[in-house]
Amino acid sequence: MDNNELRLGRLHQCTFEQALELKKRGFEGYHAEMAIHYPGFARPPAPTGVPVPGELDRMLDGFGTEGIRPELSVVCFAGDKPVGFVFIAVKQTGGKKLVWNGGTGVFPEYRGKGIAKAMMLEAGKVIREQEADCAFLEVVAKNEHAIRAYQKGGFEIADRLIGMTHTGTGTAFFDRTVGLDDIRLVHGAPTAVSKLPFYRSEAAWWCMWHNMKTGQSVTAFDPEGKEIGYALFNRAYGADGELKSVVLKQCEVSAACVDREVVFRLLLSEAYGSFDPAVTYKTADLSMSNPEVVRMHEAAGFITNYEQYLMMMK
Repeated sequence: MDNNELRLGRLHQCTFEQALELKKRGFEGYHAEMAIHYPGFARPPAPTGVPVPGELDRMLDGFGTEGIRPELSVVCFAGDKPVGFVFIAVKQTGGKKLVWNGGTGVFPEYRGKGIAKAMMLEAGKVIREQEADCAFLEVVAKNEHAIRAYQKGGFEIADRLIGMTHTGTGTAFFDRTVGLDDIRLVHGAPTAVSKLPFYRSEAAWWCMWHNMKTGQSVTAFDPEGKEIGYALFNRAYGADGELKSVVLKQCEVSAACVDREVVFRLLLSEAYGSFDPAVTYKTADLSMSNPEVVRMHEAAGFITNYEQYLMMMK
């Protein structure tokens, strides 16, 4: 950093209001940049400077669900004012210690001063001190500068992720009849798929089963009762009890399955349900390692909102 007034500290040194401002202002311009790279990216309303009811509660709830650790998360201060951050999450699951870079942001007026680089170096030190089995982060696929910076910090590209949204027409939505006579489907909590031998553990942080507090799963069984596929998704309901959105997080089929495409289609149809024009259908950081799943979404009327890389450090 090229300013003597700048120093590094930790998130726990900030007030709740400062943490909220960090998250909002640190990401300023991010959505506009995403829209340039991906015209289909859905931009949120521009900030008005007026507090949104419940936004502090939602941030704190998200920190808890995602495992953000204030005593580990790095913050850059200009004097006493926090102006940049790297959120760091830590979780123990399946006998492994996982760490996540939950986002890096700098206030617009402080960019270009080397703050992000300094914070990432400090974050890398924190991650190594945790002696984690694996560290994760997600980065926009077209952000070459950030990708190179993360690679210098020890991260490598592990997968490509995609966010898609249905365009609103149900003429080509998923067929719910294929394979129903041969395959049994069982709904459950996300933990129900966590021990499957083909569970995708290398996924975006919020797409992992242990970070889906309100998520659901559906598992496909073959005629012999063997698990052959699963989907993880979230369904959100309005105050009137009506379904408002379905967000797909994972959809996987065992490599040993003979007819993978049929199972994929059946899982997608079960996760999304019958088409309803009042419902928003999305994928969130879905792995692109199964190209047939992406093609099925495109054929069903989904468009790409964004693509990201999953990067990992082991």
